[in-house]
Amino acid sequence: MENLKKTIQYTIQRIYKVIYRFFYFVLEQKSIDEKKIVVYTYRSNQLEGNLKAVVREIQKTHPEMHIEIRKAPKQMGLALFKELPAIANAKMVLLDDYFLPVYLINPRKETKFVQLWHAAGAFKKFGYSTKDTKFGPSSQYLNIVPVHMHYSHVYVSSKAVVPYYAEAFNMSENQVYPLGIPRTDLLGEEVVPSDALTPVQLARCKVLIAPTYRAKSGQSESNLDWLAVLQTIAPQLAPHIQLIVMPHPYSDRTEWSVLTQFDNIVLDYQHPLNEWMPIADAFITDYSSAIFEFALFERPLAHYVPDLAEYTASRGLYRPLEAISDGTILQEQHALVSWINNRKKNEQYDTSRMVEFNFSHTEDVSKKIVQHLFESN
Repeated sequence: MENLKKTIQYTIQRIYKVIYRFFYFVLEQKSIDEKKIVVYTYRSNQLEGNLKAVVREIQKTHPEMHIEIRKAPKQMGLALFKELPAIANAKMVLLDDYFLPVYLINPRKETKFVQLWHAAGAFKKFGYSTKDTKFGPSSQYLNIVPVHMHYSHVYVSSKAVVPYYAEAFNMSENQVYPLGIPRTDLLGEEVVPSDALTPVQLARCKVLIAPTYRAKSGQSESNLDWLAVLQTIAPQLAPHIQLIVMPHPYSDRTEWSVLTQFDNIVLDYQHPLNEWMPIADAFITDYSSAIFEFALFERPLAHYVPDLAEYTASRGLYRPLEAISDGTILQEQHALVSWINNRKKNEQYDTSRMVEFNFSHTEDVSKKIVQHLFESN
């Protein structure tokens, strides 16, 4: 029965793809609009991070360009057809995440589909690196929807991570450019306002916690429950500690709202994670690549990974965790509490090894990328 369901599902997807490609073929007969740039947000309804930094630079250096900001549906359906007129005659399409329309078509050569991937470095495996794993897409699905393919340009944070992105996107390394991650241009420039915290909270040692995305149901990487962990440890924290918890953008907000009962936890959905980094005294995650950007501040960082063996087996990391990060690896809840309670303001932490590996450029990155985009074929 399960095989029959999959067969029917794949058949429907193939038919959808044929129809979608046909409509794109019809629309691409129009001439390219040399001044048209379409920007797709995926995680937010507004520009932030890499897209914001690059768009700002384009507006500064190429004011003649017309920039259209859109948000595409994530699944096949009638609504996805609305994106075809937008991309069919665009000079550039800027992305920072998954974008289904480009995987369903054969893009015209005159349009640059630019991937400004939202993560720095190379941490947990994704895309083609997870093919036929518990977490990743099946070979049958990829034969229909070759995810992450068809990008003309991919910009990554360092030369060392180019092979990992080429593997994940199933593309040539020659199309992966290590010019840096644009949002480093915004680090320290955009900071959460002081009134986001009370005077008491501001005076405490602020520990930023950012769990990575967790898949649901059958694709779940492990059984680690961050909500349960945080509810358990909150009463055990020292009086000088203030947790700033940033759930993943795809998480269910109603579930996380239970944390608002603790006065030593601030739960924030209003500000991007990077805007908290300049005022955070320490950072904890499991497998979030945001730890690379926090490393630029040279402050204490740690990984709470009681599920390390399970996560590595089900999804996988590009390198062993101790090679990826200079952060302290914590696998017991009492060790997590101890590490947090030992934090103080203005601590220094040597992150030079991971910064060198994960960042080829950290200044004027947006300028470098925009210049490269407009000069390349």
